[in-house]
Amino acid sequence: MYRLSSCRLRRICPEMLIIVFLIAMTGSAVAQNSPHGPIQQACTDCHTTESWKDLAVPMKFNHATTGFNLNGAHVNVLCLQCHTTKKFSGTPTDCFSCHQNDFTKTLNPNHSLGRFSHECLTCHSNAGWRPSVFQHSKTNFQLTGAHISVDCASCHTNNRFAGLATDCFSCHVKDFTQATLPNHAASQFSHDCLACHTGIAWHPSTFDHNKTRFILVGAHATLECSSCHKNGRFQGIDVDCFSCHQNDFTKTLTPNHLQAQFSHDCLTCHSSMSWKPSTFDHAKTAFKLVGAHQTAECVSCHVNGQFKGLQSDCFSCHQDEFAKTTTPNHTLAQFSHDCTTCHDNVKWKPSTFSHGQTNFPLTGAHMTTDCLFCHQNGQYKGLPTDCFSCHQTDFTKTTNPNHVSGSFDHNCGTCHSTVAWKPAQFDHNKTNFPLTGAHATVVCSSCHASGQFAGTSTDCFACHQKDYTASANPAHATANFPTACISCHSTTAWRPSTFNHTPLFPIGAGDKHSPGRWNTCADCHTNPANFKVFSCITCHEHAKTSMDSKHGGVSGYVYDSNACYRCHPQGRGG
Repeated sequence: MYRLSSCRLRRICPEMLIIVFLIAMTGSAVAQNSPHGPIQQACTDCHTTESWKDLAVPMKFNHATTGFNLNGAHVNVLCLQCHTTKKFSGTPTDCFSCHQNDFTKTLNPNHSLGRFSHECLTCHSNAGWRPSVFQHSKTNFQLTGAHISVDCASCHTNNRFAGLATDCFSCHVKDFTQATLPNHAASQFSHDCLACHTGIAWHPSTFDHNKTRFILVGAHATLECSSCHKNGRFQGIDVDCFSCHQNDFTKTLTPNHLQAQFSHDCLTCHSSMSWKPSTFDHAKTAFKLVGAHQTAECVSCHVNGQFKGLQSDCFSCHQDEFAKTTTPNHTLAQFSHDCTTCHDNVKWKPSTFSHGQTNFPLTGAHMTTDCLFCHQNGQYKGLPTDCFSCHQTDFTKTTNPNHVSGSFDHNCGTCHSTVAWKPAQFDHNKTNFPLTGAHATVVCSSCHASGQFAGTSTDCFACHQKDYTASANPAHATANFPTACISCHSTTAWRPSTFNHTPLFPIGAGDKHSPGRWNTCADCHTNPANFKVFSCITCHEHAKTSMDSKHGGVSGYVYDSNACYRCHPQGRGG
């Protein structure tokens, strides 16, 4: 069945010929004393007919069929490096069996002394013995920050790996002890290093003061620790301001904190930004600062360093101004000590007193009149509010009209206003004789002769008797005209007369007897003592013979003026 060429047979040793023969006959290599050992496989599983052991021709044995798959560095390793005794069957597959010598020789770290696990894959891979691929994160201490690049021996001293503590202090006790700024040991700092440090570096510290009961704000944030933590003291320090700032409190003289017995609660007046300027809020007291008080020095009110128990009324501070004021004299006038009645908190002068809030509001000229004009001799209380009390002199001196002889009412407001004493604004229309027409511009004395005002008659004749008597056209007195002047006249003027002749006999414009056809009343009224007597014949000069002829047949005709009027009441012919 098998044909072996002579050329190939010459290259095969006699022993192999026997093996080949046996394999050819049985299909497997079973020779126990052959170099292959007890291999129970067919030769064709590893060899080809091209060459038995020519290295240029790879063997085709698949190691994966053994249960130990070759990968990584194992791929290029010679068989005898693992199968040292040419033993192929039963070779162990764990790493330590082959790499025990590597395990023992390794000193960094010392695997034997460190009692490392024989499970080499924990730290190594089949790519190479070095570098190690140990993952510290799979332990109960994950490497972060600076720990990542630290040499193993730094923490695992004396090749101790098992049972090491994982707290920082166990490794950093020396750093803790040597730290002097601040001194950790003297200050009895906590051994929990993470309270102030991170895994990045020991310096700088990452201590967060805000996680304590004293949060650092303002100027505290930039202070050196020793400013507050003197003599390396960190435990049991008071958090109130006074504990640190007692010296500032004692030295402060403006104002003097000690003398004024200020509260030790510094935050009442100061902030954490700086000791000066003070941030005291006066508005939170019973006396809010407004106006000029906002810029006044504290000592202006807090004399002799007194801050407690001060009165909040104005007079307590301004008593001196009250006493010195002479215009008006506050003391003499017995002014109220309530300064806000006349003053505000902006400044002492000018006064903001409002006379409108009294029972005598100032109007007109009173608004610009000096106070002393009314408040003579410093009298402010109990003054009367009627005009006459102040203006009695004006009342007495007035002669046009003479107020005294005229027995004028003392109620000055009847004729005058607060704008000025002159001119008077007496409203005659409020009397029982309203002024109309020419009366509105007549001088008072024209009617009120001899300064008489009270009881003056209101009828026209009382004032115009002279006009009545002097009238000659017609002669009022001679004709016995009635003294009711308004029958013929108006208040506009004495002339012309406003007597209406029309109802009796039309003599107006457009009438046949219009003015121009006669000159005076006497042209018709021939008897000046009796205006009921009139003459038509005087004007018309009718001849009796002619009139008799014209009125023939007219019943009741008489050649007489009264007869003319009876037939011609409108003065027309026909």
